[in-house]
Amino acid sequence: MTTKKKSYRIILFNILAMIVVVALVPFMVLAWLDSYTLHGKTVDVPDVCGMQLEDAAETLRSCGLDFEIADYKYVKGAEEDEVLEQRPLPSAKVKDGRKIALVMNSGHEPMQTIPDVIDNCSLREAQARLRAAGFKLGVNVPIAGEKDWVYSILHNEDTLENGASVPYGSTLSLVIGSGDDIIDEEPIMEDSWFE
Repeated sequence: MTTKKKSYRIILFNILAMIVVVALVPFMVLAWLDSYTLHGKTVDVPDVCGMQLEDAAETLRSCGLDFEIADYKYVKGAEEDEVLEQRPLPSAKVKDGRKIALVMNSGHEPMQTIPDVIDNCSLREAQARLRAAGFKLGVNVPIAGEKDWVYSILHNEDTLENGASVPYGSTLSLVIGSGDDIIDEEPIMEDSWFE
């Protein structure tokens, strides 16, 4: 009988130990997760748009945040290395140490290459190809020549060549033939051909 009582005590002890472990382990895991993830502790993201990179970096680090440059784009009138956008947005609540993605101004106007349209295609085709490349079209300049044939391209009164680079979205003027001054004449054959 003593061995039977002993085995009941061991079984009872094991059952109590399992109950304690099942109740205590989840509580300990949740407490550890709260401390590890800093549950309930957030930082307000400061507004760094319009700041230079050095000033933005200092502001973010003083709040316990980090940053990364996500992209560069060009905005006319903004200074080079000026913060244009940020993610998350200002006043968002984030964890300490979070990286803030910044979009910076490159300071360099993007350039676009003139497609091969000069002395190579008609007015309609040239207009379509230039618009597709992102250019705006100004007033056409007529000259003597084959009607609606593109003889050259002007940008700010400068004559361009195929493959030239100009700022993206520039306004271009096409120099096209008017067809008015072309005289279709039969070639004059000298009398010596008939002798």
